[in-house]
Amino acid sequence: MRRPRIRTLKVRLIISIFVIITSVYALVAMMVFLAHYGGLFKPENLYYAGTWSALLLIITFFLASVIIGLLVFYRFSGLFLDPMKELAAALKEVEKGNYNVEVSTDVQNRELRSVMKRFNRMAKEISSVEMLKKDFISYFSHEFKTPITSIHGFSKQMKEQPLDSEKQIEYADIIYTESERLINMSSNVLMLTKLEHQTKLVDKKAFQVDEQIRRSLLVLEKKWTAKHLELDLDLDEVSIESSEELITQIWLNVIGNAIHYSNDGDKISITAKYDGDFVKVRICDMGSGMPDKVRERIFEKFYRGEGNGAKSGNGLGMSIVKRIIDLCEGKIIIKSQKGKGTTVVVYLPK
Repeated sequence: MRRPRIRTLKVRLIISIFVIITSVYALVAMMVFLAHYGGLFKPENLYYAGTWSALLLIITFFLASVIIGLLVFYRFSGLFLDPMKELAAALKEVEKGNYNVEVSTDVQNRELRSVMKRFNRMAKEISSVEMLKKDFISYFSHEFKTPITSIHGFSKQMKEQPLDSEKQIEYADIIYTESERLINMSSNVLMLTKLEHQTKLVDKKAFQVDEQIRRSLLVLEKKWTAKHLELDLDLDEVSIESSEELITQIWLNVIGNAIHYSNDGDKISITAKYDGDFVKVRICDMGSGMPDKVRERIFEKFYRGEGNGAKSGNGLGMSIVKRIIDLCEGKIIIKSQKGKGTTVVVYLPK
């Protein structure tokens, strides 16, 4: 649809130029004609009334040509120059770092209107990326500062003050926990950064998803046994061809969240089945759940919801999960209700 519009614009320009050239050519031709046949340029003929009439006609035709040219120029300057001036001013603002700019799309020419709309979309996307970058730096700085402050404070007390064995163990546990938190956060940031620069999965191979889920549960065994949770597994023999290492991160994060937000003695149900061209994995817990405003932001970096133990993580787990699923060209659906648990459904292409 774009080529006919461009052709239409070209035709308009050609017609306008043709009108101007034709007007000038007609003016020159008439002057030559009158000079040759009417003796316009002979001084003794300047007194003839007919010569004055011809001269008046030439002047009138000349003024008409000038007026037509000016009207054509004014018309096209309004169509092209004014919007381009506005666009140039907006680009200068973007160059200065001001991305909250918007140009008018009330333009008659379709091509220019399309350019204006695309500029507005571009500015909006750049503004969103800039805001996300600032939020990322702010969140990361805050999350990094808290454990470092704890480690520094407790290690300083252990160095400067004599402590009994019980206090030493307590402080050492805090330092260990906070340093482990830093390690996890650094690992997650590095993994997410790596995933965001990937456009496709690498090291793909066929593997059994049901066995992978069972191995993930063994890794998390200490956590779910500590809460005396009941596991209800309904895992068919399902396989996919993908990155086994990255898919494992999905189950460790999603099942880990289900365990973390479950109450003692709750049940977690996990099913895995084929669903058309996909493997469908459903993980359902009976935990604290989350309100809609938290669920809508669950995939944002460093975002942590409210509720039972919400502040213990670093807010990167579900961002990693979403990015891996996007790379797999799958999808994830989360249903949750405050106080009634959460259900996560993951679709991975076979």
